[in-house]
Amino acid sequence: MTAWEELVGGIVARLSGHSSAASFLPHLADLAGEVPMPCVERNALLPVQRYWPAAGSGDALGQALATVDAQIGAGWRQNPNYRANPPSAGFLDNYGYLECVGPEAPVRTDNLRLGLLLLGPATLYPPHQHPAEEIYLPLGPGRWWRAGDSWRELTAGAVIHHPPLCGHATESGAEALAAIYLWRGAIARAAEIV
Repeated sequence: MTAWEELVGGIVARLSGHSSAASFLPHLADLAGEVPMPCVERNALLPVQRYWPAAGSGDALGQALATVDAQIGAGWRQNPNYRANPPSAGFLDNYGYLECVGPEAPVRTDNLRLGLLLLGPATLYPPHQHPAEEIYLPLGPGRWWRAGDSWRELTAGAVIHHPPLCGHATESGAEALAAIYLWRGAIARAAEIV
């Protein structure tokens, strides 16, 4: 079994039985036979990448994604809205994401984004929202907030659902935080701080 098959299969297994994630499963089934193509052009390293892959090494999904990342060789980026107007000093040094599936990703599709959010230690990703429906699968401990709820400490194995345009935030603790994300629906518009 390839690292890609392990990653997609592991995500499907983690989402199975979660009613809020059911709408993502058909899209993931379509990915099982795909093979991510290595990127021809390498991105410049983001400062937050110094925490990867150690931030995900305690979870089998993180280990599979680290192998996939090594094979495709690029895809790390930052939200252009945050680059234009960083939400706090030092945020861009401690924030980035790797996208494996999406309109501009190694596995191209217009109906799903799949990647990894990475936050450096003691970093608040402030309240933000987007029109896409989202699932997070944390690969380690962190704090999570959603509009209408209080902050919750969650760790690997959790399934976090955000409906479209629902404000939410994340905060890492003493260690960097890695979390797999999935977007479906209106995936073209980037998140915006609220």
